[in-house]
Amino acid sequence: MPVVNIEENINKIKMNIEQMTQEVFRLQGMLTTFTELKKGGLKTIDLPNDPHESEQTEELESIQEKPE
Repeated sequence: MPVVNIEENINKIKMNIEQMTQEVFRLQGMLTTFTELKKGGLKTIDLPNDPHESEQTEELESIQEKPE
């Protein structure tokens, strides 16, 4: 017969709520930042690197820059 550990479930749920709360705070901060940038007249932000570029390429470049 399956057994459910009540205390373990309570702790898991509390941990999930805490993680979700932190994610909501992070998203609220990002929203505020972008809203303020928009109010300041920005429409786009030029980034030095393409965020869609492969992380593997960045790792290889860093290895080449810092040979051991």
